[in-house]
Amino acid sequence: MPDKEIKKKVKEALLDKNYDDLLNLDLKKVATILISFLYGDELLMFRASEALGIVCGRLDEKDTEYVRNVLRKLFWHLNDESGAYCKGAPLAIGEIGRNAKRAFENFKNMTVSLLDNGEVEKKYVIYAIGRAAENIKDAYPNPIEKLKPLLNEEDEIRGYAVWALKKLGIDLFDEVKDGEIVFYNGDLTKVRIKDLRKI
Repeated sequence: MPDKEIKKKVKEALLDKNYDDLLNLDLKKVATILISFLYGDELLMFRASEALGIVCGRLDEKDTEYVRNVLRKLFWHLNDESGAYCKGAPLAIGEIGRNAKRAFENFKNMTVSLLDNGEVEKKYVIYAIGRAAENIKDAYPNPIEKLKPLLNEEDEIRGYAVWALKKLGIDLFDEVKDGEIVFYNGDLTKVRIKDLRKI
């Protein structure tokens, strides 16, 4: 199938949120195309990340080194020297962390450390930690200790942090100030912070 046709199918899958269709295509080509969606529209960034996690989860079964290379590329594109800063890279890293445990093992510490990088969109890093919670719990630095101080931040960061902590097994919803934020749960929607407990 020509690349143009694959790109069309990828975009349709993202708009319909129907990622299973992508698993019947050339997975490495799909992964490359999905990365190209991590630069623009926020909704497509979240969906492309979800899809990339699923695709990399499948690839991790047979070609773990390829998935590691995808992760290396994503971290590189969070670096000024890369010349092409990729805003959605942390989202994709988190989804790969959720789905491709073997490949992610050597990247979990780096993922948590992104919280200290002032150039990177903090809410995306927090979301990534929450999505990869099962496979990032034993990272160093400890993700729980890194997230707790963020509970005193502005609404958006506070909301993402308390949600990610819940995913890591620590429920502090009763201790944080409520507020309203935009959160991704299939779509980008306005939610009360307290309601994130159910997501």
